[in-house]
Amino acid sequence: MKSIIKSALLCGVDLTLNVINLKAVDEIPPSPPLKKGGAFWLKLITLILSLLCLFVSPSSGHAAKDVNVVHVEAYASHERIHAGESFQVAIIATIKQRFHINSHKPTDEFLIPTVAQFDERKGIVFGPVSYPEPVLKSFSFAPHKVSVYDGVIVMLTLGRLAEDIALGATKISGRLTYQACDEQRCFMPDSVKFEIPLKTVRAGEPIKLIHKHIFQQKTPALARRPPNKLLPLKSMSGPGSGPRGESLSGGELRAKQVIERGILYAVAAFFLFGLALNLTPCVYPVIPMTVSFFMGQGERKKRDMFVLASSYVVGIALIFSILGLISGLAGRQWGFLFQNPWFVIFITIIILSMAASMFGAFEITVPSSLMTKLGKSRHGAVGSFIMGLTVGVVIAPCAAGIIIGLIGIVARLGIVAKGALLFFVMGLGLGLPYLFLAMFSGLMNRLPKSGMWMVWVRKLFGVLLIGVAIYFLLPQAKQINDQQGFYLGVLGIFGGLLLGFLERGEGYTRSFKIIRGIFGLLLILSGALLVNAAIQPEPRGIDWVYYRGQSIEQLQEKNRPILIDFYADWCAACKELDRRTFRNKKVVKKATGFVMVRVDCTSPDNKCTALTKKFKVSGLPTVVFVNSKGEEIDGLRAVGFLGPAEMLKKMEAVVAL
Repeated sequence: MKSIIKSALLCGVDLTLNVINLKAVDEIPPSPPLKKGGAFWLKLITLILSLLCLFVSPSSGHAAKDVNVVHVEAYASHERIHAGESFQVAIIATIKQRFHINSHKPTDEFLIPTVAQFDERKGIVFGPVSYPEPVLKSFSFAPHKVSVYDGVIVMLTLGRLAEDIALGATKISGRLTYQACDEQRCFMPDSVKFEIPLKTVRAGEPIKLIHKHIFQQKTPALARRPPNKLLPLKSMSGPGSGPRGESLSGGELRAKQVIERGILYAVAAFFLFGLALNLTPCVYPVIPMTVSFFMGQGERKKRDMFVLASSYVVGIALIFSILGLISGLAGRQWGFLFQNPWFVIFITIIILSMAASMFGAFEITVPSSLMTKLGKSRHGAVGSFIMGLTVGVVIAPCAAGIIIGLIGIVARLGIVAKGALLFFVMGLGLGLPYLFLAMFSGLMNRLPKSGMWMVWVRKLFGVLLIGVAIYFLLPQAKQINDQQGFYLGVLGIFGGLLLGFLERGEGYTRSFKIIRGIFGLLLILSGALLVNAAIQPEPRGIDWVYYRGQSIEQLQEKNRPILIDFYADWCAACKELDRRTFRNKKVVKKATGFVMVRVDCTSPDNKCTALTKKFKVSGLPTVVFVNSKGEEIDGLRAVGFLGPAEMLKKMEAVVAL
């Protein structure tokens, strides 16, 4: 009874809001106060509407189609179009209040994106659809913000008629595919069809822009195009696609736009990009290396110091360019490496080791043998150049997330020479601050050599490096279930490396060095085992029976009640229910007294559809409890995300029956 009253109230609110919205659109002025008896009739009308809702929607849940979550209208910029010319298309989707749909590029891969598609029609081609900017919203079923559309959204594209298209009336049609959700559940993916009438006329016949309120206000960039201007075929690839029409990422699109504006503009832009890299934590490890290196050059004239500093910067730029091009040819491997927890741990251990060096555990020096083989000492221009190469190797992998857009667009456009130049210029921008740092590092030689201030500065850099290590480690750790084991493992690896091999204490005997090496090796192995165990996916605690068309009688075992979980991979609330609730230890233990059945509705077949109709499932996730007689237990159905405590209460209520 409560659910019926709730449905009536919600429906009455919806109808009232719709009336209010219509009044707002028409800008109706405020009405005078109701006369005596007017309030009675208003209450009577509201009551009738609420009762009507009871008959229209007798269940507490709705299918997406039943409530018309999305209403779609499509418009062309011109009703009459000349053969061989271009026109604009706008697809307007109005999303019902309290609902949202996934954006075109959802934050999670398993979510169904919103996609507008056109049916093939001879003589008409369309460019890629331009989708609006999504909004990021938090929901109870998602651990992070979700990229969604709500309210009214406008999708734009350009169409073009062939030169030889038949004259006369025609139409273009298509469909908008989407997945709708509310605050607690998601509905089955759905689609809405749309049609736009067109008329092809001879050249010279008059045409005019229609729906000006859409194309002049909503699409100013498109509306500025002359209505009868022939759109080149290459422009049909759209602003957000590559040379073969493939989709570009945001970084690649920005890089493409910069490159297309000319070589001088691109050089200036990428020089600034490189300069901006100095604002990232990637540069922290090389600041003390740069200062100590040039402080060791002794007293030199400014001209000589400028030559050394320039060699240093060129080394950075060269290695940056080489590594960037190699990454592009290797298919963006630098970016993907940071998705591997072991690679992140490797980088973190190196940074922590450099921090330990700042605290005096050991000294980092460039091997003198390497400098000797190159025919110069570390005090010459070649030594500065080699040091710049070393610094470039340290910075480039860290900066991969910023240069990945340029890497991708260079690989797609095939502009090897121009790409190499831009990478080099970016490296020069990155190295510019080090030119000034090197030029003025000689001033530090005039400071007092003695005192603890230099030790304090080294320790300051050590603290900064620890912060960099945490910066790299935290994003990876958030994706791991056993975070305690992960952190202890990283500590064990670093501690074993430091205590067993890196730390250089005076007075260590040969036998003690062997013992500490064995101890360090054991500590590293123990840490690696802890990390390996922590990054393993959490084992499934519930022994699910997957529905394959079995009858309720076939699913029953030893008079145990049945829990049926209607699930889909594209359902964010389903994922959260599985991750947080069905993996809770108490829920897993309680589940041993149930037959746990999972119905996968990701791609519903006839068997799945029949079961959802049998239990009147309208949205996902839905959990249904069935007794030993094969009947649903009233009042215990769960729709939407349910936490472990609430799920346990329902399961205990079933057991108590």
